[in-house]
Amino acid sequence: MLNGRWARYALERFSLLKRWRELAAIIARACREVAGDCEVYVVGGAVEDRLTVLSDIDVVAMVEDPALRTIDVVIAVKRRAEELGLPEDAPIDLKIFTPRNSKNSWNAAFIKKPSG
Repeated sequence: MLNGRWARYALERFSLLKRWRELAAIIARACREVAGDCEVYVVGGAVEDRLTVLSDIDVVAMVEDPALRTIDVVIAVKRRAEELGLPEDAPIDLKIFTPRNSKNSWNAAFIKKPSG
C-alpha cells in the first residue's frame, strides 16, 4: 500500500515540476508585487533539463534593498503566488539575493529569467 501512495505522490509532484516555466512566472509576478522592482531567475535542474521527482524549482529574486532578504518576504511572496494560482504543494525553493551577496554566496550561473 505504501508503494502505491508513493507512486501517486511521485507522479503528482513530477507533473508539477514539468510545469516549471508556468510556476516560475507566477513566482516572478508575486516577487514583483511584494518586493517591487527585482529580477527573477530560475536556476538549477529545471533549466538544465535534469529534473527528477526529488527535485525542486530553484528561483532567485535579485533585489537592491537588503532589508527584503527576510523569511517574512519569502513567505509573503509564496502566499501571494498561491493567490495568483501557484499550487500549495508546488516544489519551489525561493532565495532572495542582493547583487552584493549573490557574488559571495551563489556560484551557479543565472540561466533563465521567467516572463511574468
